[in-house]
Amino acid sequence: MNEHVHEPVPGPDVDPAEQLAHLVPALWRTMKRAARGEERLPANESQVTILRLVVLRGGLTPAQLADELHVARPTVSNLLKGLVQDNLVERRTGPHDARTVTIVPTDEGRTILETFRQDRTAAVRAALAASPDGERIDAGELVVNLRRLLGRLEALADPDAGSDGRTA
Repeated sequence: MNEHVHEPVPGPDVDPAEQLAHLVPALWRTMKRAARGEERLPANESQVTILRLVVLRGGLTPAQLADELHVARPTVSNLLKGLVQDNLVERRTGPHDARTVTIVPTDEGRTILETFRQDRTAAVRAALAASPDGERIDAGELVVNLRRLLGRLEALADPDAGSDGRTA
């Protein structure tokens, strides 16, 4: 029995925007499962996002994380508990103000995230290479178009912020 049951992706007779809206989350979940390092990542997607952000930026305060994730600070505090417990991030007090806390990745957190990124990229590369010649995907063109779409979606999600289409 397949333990990974997902909502079926609409067929080709359905609006392409609806198809894409279903395909993108399915692609992410499947890429995540295909990467060998996936089992070491937190199960909660928001925790994975926090780990990515603190690795990318070198550290953020809980308030900055709440703003970035568009969630309440208590939600971030709850998410951080598991990450700290799993030794993926640590809380550091500010050098000048003990009330200030910065969340930074641990070496283990960095390693787990980098292993996952490498394995995920290898899985995508292998899937692209496995395409029959007549079905080859121009990955470069696909990336350019997806970045443009991301930029437009970010503008819709936050019309007051400028977007350059980059992701963490």
